Amino acid sequence: MAVLLVAAALTGGVAPPWPHEVVAEETTAGTREAGAPPLAWNDVTGLSVEPDRIALSGRDTQRQLLVSASLPAGRLRDVTREVAYHVADPRIARCSASGIVEPLASGRTEIVITAGAWRASLPVEIVAGDKFEPLDFRRDILPILTKAGCNGGGCHGKSDGRGGFQLSLFGFDPEADYDSIVKKSRGRRVTFGSPESSLLLRKPLAELPHGGGKRLIAATAAGQRLLRWIVTGAPRGNLGENTLERLDVSPDSRMTGCGQQQQLVVTAVYRDGVRRDVTDLAEFRSNDPSLASVDEHGLVTIGQRHGETNIVCLYQGQVGTARLTMPLEHPQAAWPELPVANFIDRHVFARLRELRMAPSPAIDDGAFLRRAALQLAGRLPGVEEVRQFVADRRPDKRAALVERLLASDEHADYFAQRWGDVLRNKRRGESPRIPGTVGFHRWLRNAVAENMPYDQMVRAIITATGNQAVNPPAQWYAEVRYLDRYVDDTAQVFLGLRIGCARCHNHPFERFTQDDYYGLAAFFARVTRKGGNRASDERRADEIIYLRAVGDVRHPISGEVVPPHGLDGPPIDVPMYDDPRHYLVDWMCRADNPYFARALANRMWAHFFGRGLVEPLDDMRSTNPASNEPLLAALAQEFTRSGYDVRHVLRTITTSTTYQLSSLPNDDNLDETQCHSRFYPQRLPAEVLLDAIDSVTRRPTAYAGLPTGTRAVQLPDENYGNEFLKLFGRPPRESACECERAAKPSLSQSLFLMNDAFIGGKLLGTGSLSDAFVRHDKRPEAEKIEELFLAAFARPPRADELEQAVGYVRSEASRLTAYRNLLWAIVNTKEFMYVH
Repeated sequence: MAVLLVAAALTGGVAPPWPHEVVAEETTAGTREAGAPPLAWNDVTGLSVEPDRIALSGRDTQRQLLVSASLPAGRLRDVTREVAYHVADPRIARCSASGIVEPLASGRTEIVITAGAWRASLPVEIVAGDKFEPLDFRRDILPILTKAGCNGGGCHGKSDGRGGFQLSLFGFDPEADYDSIVKKSRGRRVTFGSPESSLLLRKPLAELPHGGGKRLIAATAAGQRLLRWIVTGAPRGNLGENTLERLDVSPDSRMTGCGQQQQLVVTAVYRDGVRRDVTDLAEFRSNDPSLASVDEHGLVTIGQRHGETNIVCLYQGQVGTARLTMPLEHPQAAWPELPVANFIDRHVFARLRELRMAPSPAIDDGAFLRRAALQLAGRLPGVEEVRQFVADRRPDKRAALVERLLASDEHADYFAQRWGDVLRNKRRGESPRIPGTVGFHRWLRNAVAENMPYDQMVRAIITATGNQAVNPPAQWYAEVRYLDRYVDDTAQVFLGLRIGCARCHNHPFERFTQDDYYGLAAFFARVTRKGGNRASDERRADEIIYLRAVGDVRHPISGEVVPPHGLDGPPIDVPMYDDPRHYLVDWMCRADNPYFARALANRMWAHFFGRGLVEPLDDMRSTNPASNEPLLAALAQEFTRSGYDVRHVLRTITTSTTYQLSSLPNDDNLDETQCHSRFYPQRLPAEVLLDAIDSVTRRPTAYAGLPTGTRAVQLPDENYGNEFLKLFGRPPRESACECERAAKPSLSQSLFLMNDAFIGGKLLGTGSLSDAFVRHDKRPEAEKIEELFLAAFARPPRADELEQAVGYVRSEASRLTAYRNLLWAIVNTKEFMYVH
């Protein structure tokens, strides 16, 4: 293998046949993947090819063709592997069965593409087709190592490397990587006298023991290119500023069908206008493999589910995406008559029409009341509240209910508790910290109750100084104590970004660099603290947060001072004695900030629908696009336009028809999980579920040091609680991540609800609903049971439910036991434990 390439170098770069090369026939016919539905060529109305011409320079280049058949109703189908390719002059170029064009010699020719009665052609021009162009380490070699996983976090890219060989994570530091490969360990990884013996080749080829296994195939273009780089002296090339501007992915959007395939083409676009096909070097990932999988060559295989997903393409720090939509071929459900209440419905319904998927119908009044009360106020509606709302005939009663709930004390309690989770209002069992956590909780509650504009609330928290007694938001700094935490929590909570990995290296899935990370850190460089009472060895209670006159942050690699600046923004000059954090909030709250309003809009959407338009909701990177980008953009724009009015966002969402859809699936949308063709049921959060049990059983839970009747959603910090809250997923507030709140059911939860004495004490005893029904309530059993159903489900029992319940109560010797068991059965139902 090496001898052939050495000969090429000695003969002026003329390439002899490669060891893996097979002489191509003039005509090659593609093959369709097994299992994909055959294409009826009689239905085809046209054939198109991308690009419309081929221009390649140098022997080591290629171009992936993309051939599409036009179908009725404007649909396109990828047929790249279902057509035949004929190169007019096979001495100039060859074209594989998968549509990859490679040079063989300089000159011009033509490729003719045929399928059935259809024919298309495109001109081909090859320059220096018999010569290899000089290789560049950053452009040509690093992508090979990245795609093979060599510089991943589980291999040589981890902080201390592996096997004595260390690379920067995902190639973010080409200079260091070049030195590590060529110079370190006395240059043992490349052997210029015998290139094929180089460890850089033999290890990934598995010719020598290698912990990472076989990562490279010698007969591929990547293997040959890596060998040629060593043969030609391992040229460094240009390791300076990367001139790669963006990635173009074709097609960027395509409607396709189950079982079909779609070839993607990735083109690197450089600042000087040069375009280069990098499909063979790019990495590909599917955001939902259950909908579509993708191989290393960019070939997407569609599964058997209907919906929409994105294929993410990565190359040298740039990201491109392709949106694939898989509509129903034969929809069964009829589109219900639904009003378009606002822009949310326009965007959601437009996406559903693309999928040819009808939404579920709207819910009735009782279900809407229960859903809205639980999600806006964290409580079940009362029995009389249900009766009055259902009896109300005003056409705007649902909008009026939303306004009433938004203005309620319960709403302030509930959303203060949710903000306390992500802002880490945490006592840690240390009694000196109680005044701080209680004070911050009260401040958050007042901010929600007064509908403080979100930008003002964020500014008060980030720029807090003094101690918690005087300025309660300073409690945030009691838990978020270090420079990296300032940056990570600010980004995650208020910008919806997880950028912690950029502290040590450039972000692998975003354009953020270490310089961006430390640019944010520089806004907090002057923050310090003093005084306070000792609560633990690490944390002190009632500290005073203040600013030094000066302070800076240095880049960990260059050692240079990093000026404060927003992500991907220009440096900001902060005068001495000014608070840099105000400049940070100014940048965050600008109308054109691409993160701030989107993060809040996405967080609120996730609160109501159980998943964000971007999911996870605080991981809003370019490699994790929104399921409905136009909707998220519109929601963020509306939030900004309103003056950062959070209630306006909540009102807009909850008065939309989309929010009022039933959770019951129709004939088509059972498997749909992200386009909101129905409401996705969610288990009640731990605090809301406990309060709901207390409400139905009429036995409130007692919390040490708090007044009787205090609800779980009113607890100011994580130290007030019990085994129930812990078991049902109340977050410990150790991080700013919403993922701390566990919503998945478990066997332990089921056993607790069925058998634990804590639940048993609520079902039976003085003051319980069971006790009241037997000792003091003389109404017929049917009326009592109807009240119980209204309290638990916000609906009366069905005829069969009422008959069975009344029959059971009368069958028991003890009515007290009968109502206890009936209550037990109700609180154990999914209908009770879920928002639906």
